[in-house]
Amino acid sequence: MVAEMVHSAAEQVGADLRRRVLTGELPPGTPLGEVWLAAEYEVSRATAKTAIETLVSSRLLSRQAHRSARVTVLSSGEVEDIYRTRELIESEVVRRLAQLRMVPEAAREANAEIRSLAGVAPIQLVEPDVRFHSALVESLASARTTAIYRGLSDEIRLCMIQVQGATLLEEGAIAQEHELLLELIAQGSEALAVRLLQEHISRSRRLLSARLRAAATGIRGGDRVL
Repeated sequence: MVAEMVHSAAEQVGADLRRRVLTGELPPGTPLGEVWLAAEYEVSRATAKTAIETLVSSRLLSRQAHRSARVTVLSSGEVEDIYRTRELIESEVVRRLAQLRMVPEAAREANAEIRSLAGVAPIQLVEPDVRFHSALVESLASARTTAIYRGLSDEIRLCMIQVQGATLLEEGAIAQEHELLLELIAQGSEALAVRLLQEHISRSRRLLSARLRAAATGIRGGDRVL
């Protein structure tokens, strides 16, 4: 019974920590010690430790031996790897959707939300943007592919948070490119849909990686991630 209570409390703490990391409330590099976390949430250190371990396993937190966990700081090389992996998965998903001429309604809804967010804080674009791409993957109803992509999605969100709340994003351009992708899928234009998706993701990968390299040297660029 006690173990179950600790596990349940740890899940709640972990879920709230995840939210705070992925909204930028706890920025990359923020230390999260067990003592602080236990006091912050009024839970035992055992519960705090379990919650931290959960986020370490999902790579939202990083921890070295004998040191407190910290919100993960991604390198430009890690961003490159995350986005290349994303491109591999999504390319095959889009190829299959175009073969079936199947446009997920959840993707349309997510893109409509992006369209409605003109003028809002850029960080608010992150969730519907990730949801759009996740809807494509989930529509194929492959439990394993969906599970792999969900793990990757948190790291994609972290990428965007790390470049100061995804200030490189522009809602109009994102929505327009998403709409074109859905049109190509509906038409069954397999090659064109895959090419557009790859350009869409590759551009983001290059610009995010460049932004992180620039931030590391104190230089700010003016490019936008689409």
